[in-house]
Amino acid sequence: MEDWLAARARSRPEGLALLSSAQARTFRQWDAEAALMAARLRAVGVRTGQRVPLLLPNGFAYACAIFALWRVGAVPVPLNLRLSASELAWQLGHLRASLLLVSAETYPLAREAAAGLHLLDIGDNVSLDVDSLSRYAPQEDPGPPRPFDPQADALWMFTSGTSGKPKAARLSFNNLFTSALASAYTLGLLPQDRWLCLLPFYHIGGLSLLTRCCLYGCTLEFFSKFDAEAVNAHLHAQPVTLVSLVPTQLWRMLEVRGQRQQPQALRLVLLGGAAASPDLMARAQTGGVRVATTYGLTEAASQVATALPHQAVAKPSSVGKPLIFTHVSIADEEGQPLPAGQHGEIVVRGPTVMQGYADDDIATARALRDGALHTGDMGYLDEDGDLFVLQRRSDLIVSGGENVYPSEVEAVLGQHPAVAEVIVVGAPDPEWGQVVCAAIVLRPDHNADAADILAFSRQRLAGYKQPRRLRFVAELPRNPLGKILRSQVVDWFHQRHD
Repeated sequence: MEDWLAARARSRPEGLALLSSAQARTFRQWDAEAALMAARLRAVGVRTGQRVPLLLPNGFAYACAIFALWRVGAVPVPLNLRLSASELAWQLGHLRASLLLVSAETYPLAREAAAGLHLLDIGDNVSLDVDSLSRYAPQEDPGPPRPFDPQADALWMFTSGTSGKPKAARLSFNNLFTSALASAYTLGLLPQDRWLCLLPFYHIGGLSLLTRCCLYGCTLEFFSKFDAEAVNAHLHAQPVTLVSLVPTQLWRMLEVRGQRQQPQALRLVLLGGAAASPDLMARAQTGGVRVATTYGLTEAASQVATALPHQAVAKPSSVGKPLIFTHVSIADEEGQPLPAGQHGEIVVRGPTVMQGYADDDIATARALRDGALHTGDMGYLDEDGDLFVLQRRSDLIVSGGENVYPSEVEAVLGQHPAVAEVIVVGAPDPEWGQVVCAAIVLRPDHNADAADILAFSRQRLAGYKQPRRLRFVAELPRNPLGKILRSQVVDWFHQRHD
């Protein structure tokens, strides 16, 4: 498999590849900058098979770093900028990393999280505090980029873990390539397409756009941060044809757009990351916004199923049919397939399914059985083969498009000396989809209030994982066998704001 960027630079050298408010790069320029970065990474000592984490904001440096690492033969590992230093430290330890790519923006967090690691600034901000890639001169001409091995690991992407610790999904070049082909087959592809990315590259939904736009030869545009009013104005002023959003972003944009109709050039909003409520879809339809709903996950290299706008209108709760190359079935508790209309676990099979979880044979064996990905998500297929997702991964909370596992938050809150027991659930919220809520039983010999608990939590968990509602109770509800009645706790938070 030929190097995707090198091939695109030959076929469309002056085509606009990357765009921000301040800068632009053609495919030829992107290719040249990636080649220089690859040569400097070799001079630093990066070698084939090395896992190299990136703690970077979306931007040109990120786009170059991905292809530069691939050309060296290393495996990029994007890290979530919203994590706390302790969460990042655990991930870096799990990777056994020796090098961390940073920018001036992320260096303070990296210094706190990555004690003992070689921090390498890949921007142009040469500082006495941090090593800079620009200081390293290429030692030799490596020649043309070598081909990609389709079965080799292209990315390790961390995904939330039900046990409270994240797992790194191993995605191959073939996973990413077939995902890009399948998405284009479903959404269509136009020569003038310009895709606005408002998702971070440390999520598969964002990073997949980087690889797809390179393969498609279209323009990828990114914003430094999401602002609903600014994005609305930009879509009306610029010829953006595609934009990827999570439901919270679409909700905010509809809130501030007033009576404006869909921008003329915009042909599609790809909505994913969380379930879209019927109310949100109705508001989008009323405003003339063409929304394609999608279901995907990191372990399947992003998209699994997609409902195009006319399909989403006809079946508002569906995420459509599986993409080409992908087969979706519904299984019972024993793993046996269920007929149309019956609820069970969503099982995905096809060339986009990951290679496994890095250094975690137990989790891999649990998720991958006979080549099929058992997602843990619940849903059903109707008679037409359209997928309906009922529940994401047992007790998963999806807040603003970010996945939060209750067990992870419970593990942190349970470390507070005043907490005897804690249960974490999600409650519906019109803007965020769900918010994190915690019911807490305090120890009789300790005094603590909400401010104490939240201050403790903020030091250990990313902001999007923080409880937004707390409730202190004398005891947690249990069934006769002693199991906590999670559904009753959910009802508490449905009834009132605490």
